[in-house]
Amino acid sequence: MDIRQLEIFICVAERLNFTEAARHLYLTQSAVSLQIADLEKQLDVKLFARNSHSVQITEAGQVFLKEAKFIIAASEEAIKKARHTASGFAGTIKIGFLESHTKHYLPKLVKDFRSSYPKIRLILTQFDWGSLNLALERGEVDIGLTMSVALQNTPKVVWQTLYRDVECFVMPNDHPLANEPHLDLAVVSREPFVVLNREVAPCPYDFTLRLCVNRGFTPNFVERPFLTEILLTLVESGEGIAILPYFTTKPYASPNLRFLKLEGDDAQVEMVASWKRTNRNPAIPLFLNKAKSAIRFFQNSMGLPPCSDSDNDIFPPPLESPLWNRQESGGSAGVKLSVNCR
Repeated sequence: MDIRQLEIFICVAERLNFTEAARHLYLTQSAVSLQIADLEKQLDVKLFARNSHSVQITEAGQVFLKEAKFIIAASEEAIKKARHTASGFAGTIKIGFLESHTKHYLPKLVKDFRSSYPKIRLILTQFDWGSLNLALERGEVDIGLTMSVALQNTPKVVWQTLYRDVECFVMPNDHPLANEPHLDLAVVSREPFVVLNREVAPCPYDFTLRLCVNRGFTPNFVERPFLTEILLTLVESGEGIAILPYFTTKPYASPNLRFLKLEGDDAQVEMVASWKRTNRNPAIPLFLNKAKSAIRFFQNSMGLPPCSDSDNDIFPPPLESPLWNRQESGGSAGVKLSVNCR
């Protein structure tokens, strides 16, 4: 059995007429009949029921038709990828990223990618949380650099973990709590909080609220800036404390800020590369490989533990996750919270 035989079989199956199939394939009718007979002999099944008046595809033939089309498509994709690799792929890949979550590794990633694939045009676009998800689902970007928690309710999108981070209380170095080895949550609960405005960052807003509610208090949000840089400035000036991911924020934050890591599994976050499940852009795996290299460099420079083998897995986001949508317990029992990034 070879690809040509499969192509002949598909042509006959779609037309149910050997004469028309032969004409389409520029073959004689006898040549087409011989190829189908040989294929049936190899498979030891009848693919067509024929008489002097008509041709009908058998049930086995219908099953084989579906698989034959898959094999042809996979073969064409393999050939295309091999040719792209050999000749130097020329194309475009569009990357969407969030305002503050990529500053520490994206410049190196872009530089390395463009150096390795000079014929691929790389387009960068900054998004807020909700619009990045929509751009992914609509196919307006090929890859979105975001957090896995932001990908709830996006069944068309899959992702791969780049690295894991941990949420922290962020405060000025001269804050009374800055040098405490263990934060007293009863004291923290009375502090004013600064959080990104929910209009542009619904996911971080809801996530911060959930972390606090899980620890028995509802935060007093006194400032809601639209940009992380402004948020950090407000925290440094003493307007309030914040909750932010450590490795994502620390590299470009002021040295006058103190980061105190939160304990608990719910404080762990995944930074991911995401893309639409049906996106066939051959530049996507090339970009992901370069992203892994840039992240390894970042991990070494920041003392991050390396990603585990499971972080190379591709995840379809769950339709409903018990971690992010459940009846909360603790000091705010009865409050149902979910992280909404729309």
